[in-house]
Amino acid sequence: AAVAWAPLAAHTAALYAQEKAAPHLAAAVALGADRAHLLRRHVLPGVLPPVVRHALLRVPAIALALASLGFLGLGTRAPAPEWGRMLSENMPYAERAPWAVLAPAAALAALG
Repeated sequence: AAVAWAPLAAHTAALYAQEKAAPHLAAAVALGADRAHLLRRHVLPGVLPPVVRHALLRVPAIALALASLGFLGLGTRAPAPEWGRMLSENMPYAERAPWAVLAPAAALAALG
């Protein structure tokens, strides 16, 4: 969260500047629309869907980065469940219990 917000903020700022310069927004201002109406009816429908799509497309990469940090032992502490730590802790048991390694790996693959 500390690193992943910057591209979304840049994308949001670019889309907001594009919407603010749109001719339909100037026409709505000329017709007497207030700020709340402009935001609700003109700016948010142009900005929110692309930013949500961008955020959803970034989720698998962020999950994989967090899992790799957990696999290396740099993730959260032991009581919290984490896919990367589950993979690294269950690697010695992969021959006897392959589902212990395949379950977190399949979850990461399904998310991707």
